[in-house]
Amino acid sequence: MLPWAQTDACGNAQVNPSSEQIEKVVDLIYDAAAENDLWRNVLTAVADLTNSQGGILFGVSFDTRAIHYEFNGRLNEEYNRYYQERHMQNPYADYMVHQPVGRVVLSDEIMELWKFRATSFYDDVFRPQNITHSALMALAAQRDFRVAFNICRSESQGQFNPEEQRLLEWLSPHLRRSAALGFRLEGYRSIRDAAFDVLDRLSDGVAIFDRSARILFANAAARRIEAEGMLRLHPSIAMAAPAYSSRLIALIKPALTGGAGGTMSFPNGTDGRLLTIMVSSIRGRSVGLLSDAGFKDAAVLIFIIDPANRRSIPLGQIMHAYGLTHAEARVALAVSSGHTVGETARLLNLSPNTIKTHLRHVFAKTSTGRQAELAGLITAIGTVLLSTERE
Repeated sequence: MLPWAQTDACGNAQVNPSSEQIEKVVDLIYDAAAENDLWRNVLTAVADLTNSQGGILFGVSFDTRAIHYEFNGRLNEEYNRYYQERHMQNPYADYMVHQPVGRVVLSDEIMELWKFRATSFYDDVFRPQNITHSALMALAAQRDFRVAFNICRSESQGQFNPEEQRLLEWLSPHLRRSAALGFRLEGYRSIRDAAFDVLDRLSDGVAIFDRSARILFANAAARRIEAEGMLRLHPSIAMAAPAYSSRLIALIKPALTGGAGGTMSFPNGTDGRLLTIMVSSIRGRSVGLLSDAGFKDAAVLIFIIDPANRRSIPLGQIMHAYGLTHAEARVALAVSSGHTVGETARLLNLSPNTIKTHLRHVFAKTSTGRQAELAGLITAIGTVLLSTERE
């Protein structure tokens, strides 16, 4: 654990979170992957750990300058609306679009405070909330879309000190992993709910390992990938090429003790196409639920993702994963298959305007900004071309 300081250079008392407090926040971060409303609790918890005022997380499309979802932790909703209405283009957004995912950026790096106070952005959004300093981080990025995470402080709270910045940097991979798990929502919810029948229907390979890296569970897709010789799950996980095995072990090792894990790609031995492995620790509510289901000491979750493996799953699962209506799910599957709005309207026997309305709702609920992003997301969770069979 990081050596948190209790006082700053001037002898002022600073927040000194215990290991137990930090572990509880990390558990909460992973719970938010499956229950998005918990992001509000994550934001306030991280703000408390860093002696800050509050925070906000939002998904934003820089091309369209649109917010697709937002979770607010103790900040003023009225001024957040002003942000969306008047200041989607602002110094912070212009700077952060060029920053790598996971890097903690302090607002003073973007613009000195005296200059920032001279902007209408500050006058309309920050001054009324008495916010003068922020720590910003991109948690995920896909084309023009980013998931942004901001923690804000008042003038009396001052700048983030080095220990607080280090704490945010330490939390960064966990925040990023939770955001990534959110994109694999159906699989992660199934893990959380111990719904192994659902896991066996997913086209993603899913495997669970204990704290000794021994296999506890592998779904049908993971077993098929093992049978094809792309990797080995029994008695311990390994890959055919030693270099890839070393990279995978390097991701699994920290996850065994609660670390954030990571992502790697490797080539299929038959045609060279790239598959992706995402490694995450199992934390929070999932630990108890899996233990109750008979999987003692479950510690690591692995997704094996083959973008070429597109297999139909029921619309109900898509509706559950993203909160879509039946009509919205049908539209999402149709347009993700490459159909235009006109083609989708004819296919579903609806008007083009109705399709456009459903599509706007789908973009908002799936945190995507355009058809190509939606197609990538639908592909990633294992869905396929729209079935012509009536639901």
